[in-house]
Amino acid sequence: MSQSVPQLSCPRCVNSKMLPQLWNGVHIHICMRCGANFFAAGELAHWEGWSWDMPPSLEGVAVQRKVSVLCPSCTGRMDKYSFPLDPPLELERCGACGGILLDFEEIRRIPAVGKWAATRAKAK
Repeated sequence: MSQSVPQLSCPRCVNSKMLPQLWNGVHIHICMRCGANFFAAGELAHWEGWSWDMPPSLEGVAVQRKVSVLCPSCTGRMDKYSFPLDPPLELERCGACGGILLDFEEIRRIPAVGKWAATRAKAK
C-alpha cells in the first residue's frame, strides 16, 4: 500500500490494534484478537460488487438501534442493524462516517444478505 493507512483500534477489544489489509483491491482493518473487520464507507460495496454498502431494500426492514460501540475510524457512535434472516444477522454502521464493523461470522454471511436484498427488490 503506497498511501498512508490510518492505525485503528478495535472498538471491542482493549488495547488491540486493527491491522490494515488489502484484499482484492479493498482496504479493510482486521482485529487479530477478536476477528472484527472494519470497512470504511464504500469498501463493503466494493468488496461485494454492490452499489451501496447497505442496499436500500435492506435498510427499511432492518431493526436499527444505537449501541455503545464507537467507530474505530472517527469515534462516532455506531448503530446496530439487525436483519430478519434465519438466523438474524447484525452489523454496526457509523452514522457519522458510514464505516461498517462486522464480526468474523457476520462477514461470511454478507453474500446471503445481498441475495436476500435482490429477492426483495425483484418482488416489489
